Amino acid sequence: MTLTTSTEIIKKQYKIADLTLQINYTTDLDLEKLLPTFRDFEWYTQGDQAAIQVNLSTDKAPEVADLGVLRSDLSISWGDRFCFYEKEKGYITTIVNEQGDGMWYLYSDRDFAKSTIYIPQSSAYEQSTVICWMLMMLFGQAALLHEVIMIHGSVINLNGQGIVFLGKSGTGKSTHSRLWLSHIPETSLLNDDNPAIRIKEDGVLIYGTPWSGKTPCYKNESIVLKAFVRLQQAPENKFDLMPGIKGFIAVLPSCTAIRWNKDLFAEMNTTLEKVISKVQVGFLKCLPDQAAAELCHERIFDSAV
Repeated sequence: MTLTTSTEIIKKQYKIADLTLQINYTTDLDLEKLLPTFRDFEWYTQGDQAAIQVNLSTDKAPEVADLGVLRSDLSISWGDRFCFYEKEKGYITTIVNEQGDGMWYLYSDRDFAKSTIYIPQSSAYEQSTVICWMLMMLFGQAALLHEVIMIHGSVINLNGQGIVFLGKSGTGKSTHSRLWLSHIPETSLLNDDNPAIRIKEDGVLIYGTPWSGKTPCYKNESIVLKAFVRLQQAPENKFDLMPGIKGFIAVLPSCTAIRWNKDLFAEMNTTLEKVISKVQVGFLKCLPDQAAAELCHERIFDSAV
C-alpha cells in the first residue's frame, strides 16, 4: 500500500484519543479543505510513531481480479453504492462515486493500521465527505488494538464528567443532550455522534473526535467518563441502573467493530468489559422533556459508581 507517484509526498499527523493518525498525501490534494473538522486535532510534534497510517492517492487503484468475500453491500451512509470485502490479508471497501462513472477504493490491512484510499474523479464535497467517512471507519477498527473504542452516541460534559447517551438512530440522543444543555446548569456538548473512549491509568476517558454527525462539534478534549445511558422512547420517564452483564449488553450495540474480524472484535469485548467494571450504565425510558433530563441527572449523580 505505497503511494506510487512522482508527486512530492506530504506527511501530516493528527492526535485523536491519544492515538497518532498519519496521513500521507500528494501536493495536488488540499488536506485543509478536505478535512476541515480535523484542524484542532493536528499534531505538530515531529518523530512520533503513528499508530495508524493512511495514504491518499489520486492514482488508479490496482486491478484485483478477486475482491474477496462480500461481507456487506448496504450502508446507511452510501446505500447500495457501497461494498465491503474480506480477503486473507486485509479488506477492500468500495463506494461508487456520485456521477456513477468511477469507484472509490479503500485497501486496508487486517488490523487497519495501514490503509490506502484511492480517489476517483469526484467533486470537492464528495472527496471531503467520503475521505472523512473512510477515516472514521478505519480509525474505529485500528484503535481497538490500543484499548480505544469508538462509540455511536452523544456526549455531555458536566464539570469535566462525561455522560454518553446511546440508542438506535432516531431514538433522541441529540435531543436528550439538548435537554441537558437547556435545563442542567454548567453542561456543554463534547461530541454529538462518534466520541472515543479509552482506558487510562487514572480511569476511563471519553474524547471528542473529528466526527460529530450533523452537529459541528469537533473538540480535541477529553474528560472522565461518568456514565453510559441507553435511551428508549416511552410514554413516561423511568431510569434503571444496569450493572454487570446487563450494562455490557446495553453498551455493546453502540460500539464500533467489524464482527467478521474475530481478533478485533475480541479486543473490543475485552476493553468494554474493563470499561463497564469502572463506569456505571443506566437505561432511561423517556419523553423528550425537561423532567427526563432532570431524572437522568439525579439518578446518575446520586448513584454510587
